[in-house]
Amino acid sequence: MSELAGWVSAGDRLRELASTRGDATALVEGAVVTTWAKLDAAADVAGQGVTPGDVVPFDAPAGAWTIARILGVLRAGGVAAPLPTGMTPAERAAMLEVLRDAPVPPCTALVVMTSGTAGRPKGVAHSEASLAASAAAWRAALPPATGWILALGLAHVAGLGVVWRAIADGVPIRIVPAADPAALADAIRDPGMSHVSLVPAQLVRLLDLLGDAPPPPSLRAVPLGGGAVPEALVRRALAAGWPVAPTYGLSEMGSGVTALPVAEAALAPGSAGRPLPGMTVSIADPDADGVGEILVAGPSAFLGYLGERPRVAGEPFQTGDLGRLDSGGRLVVVDRRTDRIVRGGENIAPAEVEAVLAAHPSIADAGVVARRDAALGQVPVAAIVLGDGAPDPGDAELAAHCRGQLAGFKVPVAFVRLDILPRGSSGKLRRSDLRALIDGAPEGQLARSGGDRIGWRISGDGPRQLVLLHGTLSSARQLDLLARELAAACGATVHALDRRGSGTGRLAEPRPLDIRLHVADVVAYLDARGIDRADLVGVSFGGVVALETAARQPARVATVVAYEPPYGPVVRDDMGVEFPPVVGRVQAAYEAGGSAAAAELFLRTVAGDAAWERLSERSRSSLAQEGVGAVADATQDGFDPDGLARICAPVLLLTGGASDAFYTPIADELARRIPGARRATLEGLAHTAPINRPNRVVEAIRAFLESLPA
Repeated sequence: MSELAGWVSAGDRLRELASTRGDATALVEGAVVTTWAKLDAAADVAGQGVTPGDVVPFDAPAGAWTIARILGVLRAGGVAAPLPTGMTPAERAAMLEVLRDAPVPPCTALVVMTSGTAGRPKGVAHSEASLAASAAAWRAALPPATGWILALGLAHVAGLGVVWRAIADGVPIRIVPAADPAALADAIRDPGMSHVSLVPAQLVRLLDLLGDAPPPPSLRAVPLGGGAVPEALVRRALAAGWPVAPTYGLSEMGSGVTALPVAEAALAPGSAGRPLPGMTVSIADPDADGVGEILVAGPSAFLGYLGERPRVAGEPFQTGDLGRLDSGGRLVVVDRRTDRIVRGGENIAPAEVEAVLAAHPSIADAGVVARRDAALGQVPVAAIVLGDGAPDPGDAELAAHCRGQLAGFKVPVAFVRLDILPRGSSGKLRRSDLRALIDGAPEGQLARSGGDRIGWRISGDGPRQLVLLHGTLSSARQLDLLARELAAACGATVHALDRRGSGTGRLAEPRPLDIRLHVADVVAYLDARGIDRADLVGVSFGGVVALETAARQPARVATVVAYEPPYGPVVRDDMGVEFPPVVGRVQAAYEAGGSAAAAELFLRTVAGDAAWERLSERSRSSLAQEGVGAVADATQDGFDPDGLARICAPVLLLTGGASDAFYTPIADELARRIPGARRATLEGLAHTAPINRPNRVVEAIRAFLESLPA
């Protein structure tokens, strides 16, 4: 906008909007609407008592008052230091110590706190000019905005960047909780909202919730960053018609440095695009493949770290990240900073986590590195060496030990036991070697009888131990969203098992499996993890396994929730249910056409031709990989329907009101046979709801568990 040429001060720009467009909407937060005039007045109040040069730290939840507080402090000449929410007292105290003791470089207006490489937080100092330059670069690169959705924190440059861009353009901001995909989906339907900046995990949950439906035409740009952006996620979003723009940025550059235009995303979905206007990117000391350290420069660069020498203006910043430039001049990020872990946009210093683990009496040595994650980009994984003769405390205790001193996002998602950590002659941990041991292995595996293996994935670290079992044409990975939401809602550690024949547990020789093998696998997993009793949640055929486990191993099962279990042996002639025999046909299809043919025939047989025809190519491709599971589940050998009466654990049987009709009479009959079983129907949900619409399934499970006596 030409009238904003030379614009620097956000406070002055807000004053201008208040005088020229005072009654127009500035912020929408739930049912509360704030005009530009009201925001301007709130900023004046928030800046009272601040004198020029004051460093003003404050907790910064995403909300109207935080925005007013930041702008008010800047307008008064102070230095705003918004602090992340969810910190432990020790973490908050460390940040306050840096802000209190470190000298502030001249011209500093805002300090963004971030994890340092040694675990001590660092203060990234920005001027009003650098923040304005970042906003100008983004506004030049993106389509014109009519409104911004703020679903990011205001203690991070990504969320702050949204505020600066919206103020520059004089367009409204709609504030939604960062972890609420339903609220985000509702905001995107607002025709006034054209832009939203997301981290990969948010986009994954959003697409899962919406079933990969296209966005409304009013949505014009979805910058995607805050960490590694999985290429598969970009392809998925593009296939669904979402205008995603992968980016590369960092706190030191006031948010983004590069962005991939929507028009080019399909051509180079693995890249982070070209430099934004005014920014430069170069590769230092490239190897034979062109990979070297990423250097960046531009007018949005920070002034320096608090307590360290000011940066030289215009000097390229050494990011520590590795990357290369493709033939089109687009940046391809090979790896994030060697030490730092970026989990869903949150920075984690491995040294900080290692220090906490080393303080545990059973641990002699510890190393923490990033492991790739399809939703979060990276997650922390700890490798530990137990002291001589020290007892293994178990994952749950180690997670609890970390939670007592660290924010939740810093707690490792897994703990790997090693005899020794890879260290050089100087004693320095060789992180690349350690990462190679565990990167790219999101599942563990457990050897089972017959040479088979079952895979597992863990979400959360709560005290409740919950085992999640998937359906026939799915895997534990496809229940990731359900697992994460169950972990959060139920305070649980969720163990998602890949049953034999599916996911990472595919059979070398596909064959029908006796239900008793599945039960034995569940018990073996509990034994391997040291879990005495667990809550079982089963989806479709996983619900059958859960019920059979509760009947055969009552001492190991605390509760059971089964969503639409196809428990064929309870079907009677008078129930009006046709339960099609598929075993011979599925085996024949597999022998003739492999996994894809077996999956297609299985779904056509049990759900009808129309169900298959409605599927997208992406869904068919996903199902095709699980045809071996159809072979394994096609027969229902070894079932003991009379044994259902022996179940003593509380049981909830769920069906969806919009699902295939035969699940309801089966669930009703199971409820009749299982002592004290509860029945519930979730209106509007289909058989796939636990995968693509898990919210209401999670709520039903949470309510059931909370209703039980302690």
